[in-house]
Amino acid sequence: MRRFWHVRSARTLALMITFITLLAVSILLALSCILRLVSGQWTGPAEQVLNTLSGMRLNDSLAVSVMAVLAVLGLVLLLCALIPGRRQSILLDTDDPGAESEQAMSCRGISTLVGSAVERTDSVTRASVKTTPAWVHVSVQTPAHSVERVRQNVQTRAQSVIDGLPLQQAPKVKVSVQQRGGN
Repeated sequence: MRRFWHVRSARTLALMITFITLLAVSILLALSCILRLVSGQWTGPAEQVLNTLSGMRLNDSLAVSVMAVLAVLGLVLLLCALIPGRRQSILLDTDDPGAESEQAMSCRGISTLVGSAVERTDSVTRASVKTTPAWVHVSVQTPAHSVERVRQNVQTRAQSVIDGLPLQQAPKVKVSVQQRGGN
């Protein structure tokens, strides 16, 4: 079975939460240790934390609640790491059926290609493209009164870009047109 880890989304939210939490704890701990070395005694908050921790037993309600919160946080981060994210790219057809590697094109790249082609369509003043592995959503603005003709032209232009790409499974094109400006 082929593996395509590179087409799964990065877990940036989980990484950022973990990074910020560990960075804050590390800075506080390092600052407390430096102040201890300089002054010879712990600061007030650090001393309170150390006294609380030294007098705590494993069956205390505070210890149990802290352990429960840490366990839930660890489980959430573990699930974020194990559950694959939403695909952010589309696999490409290869000429060699026995190839050991896969090639993919990012959804953002497809959006850029379709967007640049659509913006060159007559009567289109602005275009926005969002791509998923199943759909290419094209939103355009036009000053023209014949919105249906613009929609058909944009649909044809976007579909020709998609058809020109060697995608294993081409997404469907959906176009919406808004009339803006014009008299």
